[in-house]
Amino acid sequence: MAGRLGSAGGAAVLAAMLGAAPLAGLTPRAEARQARVTRDVLAERDLLLAQLALFDANAIASANLALEKSSNPQVRQLAMRMVDDHRQHLEDLKRWGGSPSMDIVVAELTQPRGEQGMGGSGGVDGGVGQSMPMQRADARLERSVGHAQQHLDVLREAQGPTFDKVFLKRVVEDQENGLRLVKQGQATYKNDGAFALMLDRTGNLADRFLQRARGLQESLE
Repeated sequence: MAGRLGSAGGAAVLAAMLGAAPLAGLTPRAEARQARVTRDVLAERDLLLAQLALFDANAIASANLALEKSSNPQVRQLAMRMVDDHRQHLEDLKRWGGSPSMDIVVAELTQPRGEQGMGGSGGVDGGVGQSMPMQRADARLERSVGHAQQHLDVLREAQGPTFDKVFLKRVVEDQENGLRLVKQGQATYKNDGAFALMLDRTGNLADRFLQRARGLQESLE
């Protein structure tokens, strides 16, 4: 996954984008070390982008289940808006900084269970050629995808009015998790104006649905 980010040549271009020292003029050993550092920085950035994509994909999958199972007009209205807004956010996210990891986590929540491709101790690339930070990024993302799949399974099992309550609880917790991701990213990339702006938009999206879901929870109590 993170190991698909590219070769040392691609790392040189991305290093310049991230403000890292250029590779030209370095000794072969220093160049290799710089390339590893750049790949590791990108692995962390790729992880955050993939987690944000997972945030969107999870919200879309949950909302689609609500449209299938809920008869509550307010819940259905919330679900329809979630599908539209999170799809748009996901498309914006892909245009801003798409990566193989982002595509993989979206597929993980849209394919039937058992057909996903992330499984295994080495992630997508089997760990070959990956530095330890990259392998840790893979493992963290796999855990996040696994948790999302488990939560969707719970929603699939719920029925009737119970479903509405379980769904709204899931929306609240997922949007809170989205806000935590945003805060972590803002702290790490506070000097990256474009990335910070994208995170601000993500935070506004998460807060909007968090407040709506909480309001609906109160009305159903």
